[in-house]
Amino acid sequence: MAPIMAVPPRASIISLVSFVQHHLRALLSDPSALHAARRRCLSLLAPPRHRRHVVDADADDEAILAALHGAVDALLPASGDDAAACKQKQLAGVEESLQAPALVPEHGETAGLDNRRVAACAYFCLALARCAQGDAWQMAMDLLRAVAVCPAAVRAAGDGGLAPRALWEGLFDEGVLARAGGGGEEDAAARRAARRYKDWLMYYKVVAAAPNATAGDENGG
Repeated sequence: MAPIMAVPPRASIISLVSFVQHHLRALLSDPSALHAARRRCLSLLAPPRHRRHVVDADADDEAILAALHGAVDALLPASGDDAAACKQKQLAGVEESLQAPALVPEHGETAGLDNRRVAACAYFCLALARCAQGDAWQMAMDLLRAVAVCPAAVRAAGDGGLAPRALWEGLFDEGVLARAGGGGEEDAAARRAARRYKDWLMYYKVVAAAPNATAGDENGG
């Protein structure tokens, strides 16, 4: 018989979702922080030196990266009298644009870039888009998928990653990483912890009714 997965109380899962939502909302509402996150994302997607002068790159690879770059730019603050309507229109296309980048095979390359970086950037952008649209549960899942595929790309902003430092340290503090294991390697431990969080979220989504899209609003997020 398979072991029964230990899960925390539903209130803890709601708190987890609200915590992520709080920090991603803060990022979205801070233009300078959002532009800084964009720069870090583009840095992660910079072509390797040996490919910068290659002109016959695979068209499919270039299309995937172009879609990802476009989605990153679509998350930036809109301006003008119709900024709100413009932003909603932009967000409507972000999810579709990010499907191919998010689903690249984990082991492989896209235009010379490690696919894990490509997928992590795509999932992080999806998390921001879901946050802006109010889909709190999917927002949390996408953020955790980004960490699970490439912790180094998402690790706290001060370390060159995409996540706000307070968000990363709140989800992956020393205690969490120690309990997750990973042989003393932070990335391995963070990946295991992210997968555990994902399992908990999925359990409550399927078995015990996950927090809905307004969970953050109901819990001070």
